[in-house]
Amino acid sequence: MRIALIKLRILTALLFSAVLLCNPVFAQTPGSITILPSGIIYHAKAGDTLMSIASAYTTRTANWTTLSTVNNIARDKGIPIGTPITIPADLLQDEPSEGKVIARNGLVTASYADGTTSILNIGNRIVEGTKISTGTNSFVTIGMPDQSRVSIPSNSNVQIATLRKTLYTASPRVEVALQKGRVLSRVSPLETNKGSYKVRTPLSVAGVRGTEFRVRLGDQDVATEVLDGRVLASLQREENNRSLPRAKGNIITRTTLGPAIDLLAPPQLTDMPYRFAENAHFTFTPLANAVSYHVELANDGDMLDMIAEGSGKAGDVVLEGIQEGNYFARLTAIDPLGLEGMPRVVAVSIRNRAKPVAYAPAQAAPTVASSNPQELVLRWKGSATEKYNVQVARDSEFSWLTYNANVTGNEIRFPRPSFGTYFARVQSINADGSSNIYSFAQTLIVTDQWIINDGQPLRPKPPASSASR
Repeated sequence: MRIALIKLRILTALLFSAVLLCNPVFAQTPGSITILPSGIIYHAKAGDTLMSIASAYTTRTANWTTLSTVNNIARDKGIPIGTPITIPADLLQDEPSEGKVIARNGLVTASYADGTTSILNIGNRIVEGTKISTGTNSFVTIGMPDQSRVSIPSNSNVQIATLRKTLYTASPRVEVALQKGRVLSRVSPLETNKGSYKVRTPLSVAGVRGTEFRVRLGDQDVATEVLDGRVLASLQREENNRSLPRAKGNIITRTTLGPAIDLLAPPQLTDMPYRFAENAHFTFTPLANAVSYHVELANDGDMLDMIAEGSGKAGDVVLEGIQEGNYFARLTAIDPLGLEGMPRVVAVSIRNRAKPVAYAPAQAAPTVASSNPQELVLRWKGSATEKYNVQVARDSEFSWLTYNANVTGNEIRFPRPSFGTYFARVQSINADGSSNIYSFAQTLIVTDQWIINDGQPLRPKPPASSASR
């Protein structure tokens, strides 16, 4: 009986050892490192203390107290050999990183710490300390190792003040110093790898974990606008801050951290832009509370290969020196405070016109032709051979689109919307690719049983410049 008990204890010990060896945390050689997205696990060797580990692997020896808390180790000395010590990524030492120019147009210059300067081209390396300047209608986008992007539009000065990554986990450490103009950042999620990304101005700091946002530096203030995710905006001293979610912005002065403000909805073009006297003309449907509109033109839908930008009133935003062709335009509206609203990217075909074409009278609004549990059919007065743009939205300003399509003929079928109130409108497309003014907006009421239109289309506001055309 006693021999059997001894054998059982030996077998239990062997099984326990096997479990430990199968666990990657406990099976490592003393002094080795296990790399995780959130940091590393160091496996203690003979003579290690928390202070020596902090000195070797973190930015400060004093971090041994943090390691003590994280790992629930009360004493600095006497750590058993092989003990797994968790070191969070935000404590790890870092090393230089670099970015690369992935898109450029116009005159973009770079100056470096050694006093040299160069003209930036696609493929050029960007290192910590690089100062970048863009001229008129000049743009550059820098790609980071973690797929984040920094886009610098025209007439801006930026310094890549910090461009580093942590040892082992490669967590990014990026700080962009905006000295003039604007910068648009699209930051990959940083929560898992504990990375950091900041845009610093002489007045403010905007810190993020993974988002898309703009920062504009004015003479007396800074505007921050969040397009996706969340930004922590603060004064330069970072003592007070304000969390800005998607579609919010604020204005910061030297002494005031402004409130979170709703950004304007994306605006709409009234028709396809046209080219006249070597300039491209864009006309907007007026948007409530907008004082001006901004157009950025690019060769690609991601808006990396930018070629021009301009601002103006709803009636006519002009971009100079644009050739005929097919492009992509990013459209935004600007409120009385100067905050730039949410963007809309549209494909545009810019063609020559001897003179601007007068707007055709607004045609009849679309009406409900039929519906069933699966689809809705809209029909309008028009030709079976002409082309039309059709839009359905949840709001009368058509900033919340639920359906947007091009069709040949005066009828369209699409999936039945869910319960609620909608607005539908249609515009005809001319042979040269330009579009006429949209029809009046027809209100649609969708219930579980039926879909009707109320027979009272809403009259849209005419373009501000239509009277002069």
